[in-house]
Amino acid sequence: MVTQPLTSDQVTAPESTMETLASHGKTFYWASFFLTRRQAKAAAELYACCRALDDLADSATQSKLTKKQTLKALKLALEHADQPTHYPLGEALRRLTSQHQIPATALASLLDGLITDTESVAITSKSELDRYCFRVAGTVGLMMCPILGVSDERALPFAIDLGIAMQLTNICRDVLEDAELGRRYLPVDLTPVELRFASETIKIRVQHALADQLQRAEVFYQSGLCGLAYLPRRSRVAIFIAAHLYRAIGRKLQDRRLAWWEGRTVIAPMEKLMLTLKLLPTLLYVLLQPKPTRHKSHLHANLEGLPHVDHPQG
Repeated sequence: MVTQPLTSDQVTAPESTMETLASHGKTFYWASFFLTRRQAKAAAELYACCRALDDLADSATQSKLTKKQTLKALKLALEHADQPTHYPLGEALRRLTSQHQIPATALASLLDGLITDTESVAITSKSELDRYCFRVAGTVGLMMCPILGVSDERALPFAIDLGIAMQLTNICRDVLEDAELGRRYLPVDLTPVELRFASETIKIRVQHALADQLQRAEVFYQSGLCGLAYLPRRSRVAIFIAAHLYRAIGRKLQDRRLAWWEGRTVIAPMEKLMLTLKLLPTLLYVLLQPKPTRHKSHLHANLEGLPHVDHPQG
């Protein structure tokens, strides 16, 4: 049986971009108030496109093959921008890259990551996990750079690190939710079914894995936050706050004794407000911090061959 990609009516362009950000990206929506209006609008457009692609990969009403072929068709539309596309979402992706000078290589890598999400994901190693995190989140850091006014290419490895840190936080937060979708991103030898109906022994095994990944996320957060010095000062404030709000998810999960089986850990609006207020005294340092002398290239040891990464010197 031949399966066709979805039609243009089924793959529409995202609408009401700020509403999408407010509904589904609450942390980034909160931080967007610290950006200029133009930057906030562009960031919302990027988020809405990424959300539309993610929803396509997660669709429960389409077959794995149909979703994969549709994502591949969108990637092809991006790679051949001089040729017509029948997908409104494909046109939106093209506009995004041209209007905001977003690197098409980063968007293509994001699509590669989402294509893997159409399968039953079972990551087996930290190397595989790092490469996945780069594709679905490090790329978003890269795409945000031109929107935020970054002009120095030395900023790019740090942007990748911040994206990876946030994705590791996501993965630790969503273990149970991902298992219900037939996915397992933590590199542990367990099936999604075993995670859904976890015994006490399995709960403890996963807690150890979560502790390990949250510790790794901290290293990536530290690097990513060092790279804020490459941003224009107004942009620094927004990303500084967004990073710390996301980081707080992992720390709250740790405060909950890594009880991942109890469901998703969230930061409530009042908690976001209180955390933002606590961050205010440190903003002066953020605004004045010097640019790091160099990126820690060993953080990208597992990312060989991917665009804009900092390759360790052998």
